[in-house]
Amino acid sequence: MTVKVSIVGAGSVGKALGTALTRNNLPVIYGVRDAAKHADLAKLPHTTVKSVSDAIKSTDVIIVAVPGAHDDAGVKAIAESLGPEVAGKVVIDATNPLGGWPGLDARWKEGTSAGEVMAAALPNSVVYKAFNTVPFEYMADTKGYIPGLSPTLMFAGGPERKDEVEAVIKGVGFEPAYVGPIRYARNLEAFAELWVHLGVPGAGTSAKWGRTFHFQVVRKPE
Repeated sequence: MTVKVSIVGAGSVGKALGTALTRNNLPVIYGVRDAAKHADLAKLPHTTVKSVSDAIKSTDVIIVAVPGAHDDAGVKAIAESLGPEVAGKVVIDATNPLGGWPGLDARWKEGTSAGEVMAAALPNSVVYKAFNTVPFEYMADTKGYIPGLSPTLMFAGGPERKDEVEAVIKGVGFEPAYVGPIRYARNLEAFAELWVHLGVPGAGTSAKWGRTFHFQVVRKPE
């Protein structure tokens, strides 16, 4: 299945996802505030840079790859920034709503996930959570980052238009693993908190497994 993909945000995550998709010959449109600032991206194969509204207008699936927000107001502001063109589209929320340093905690007190808040703020869109549980280096090179592992990516949302989300996940180089409706975004975001605490020096715990600790856990014995 071929889908038209836009990526809102051109930071580490956005560029990593775009690199992977275009490597697999899937065109990508970046949606950014200042297209001139990111003109270098437009020189890459299968890549276009537009304003956020024009990028969303031109595509079927939007990956939100901007810095995450911890509180409801911040998440709603991200949803609002997508504009009216997002209605009727599939939105993949790749953000992580972690609190301030060094706790970097998930939304435990709120009892909901940022993915659920975004879904509620975009009632005319189909919102999924994905790409928030692995480091951006792995997104950019799923086969070479840890040789010998079969890359799998968990996602939550839907169930409408799940085939389009799976096509994007496969386009990046992962095998999609559906874990349930958008409510389960809270579990994926909590998983991301664990990854940060065990993989980022100084963040919340003295245990340091490194940035690939969850791949160590799931590695099959040789």
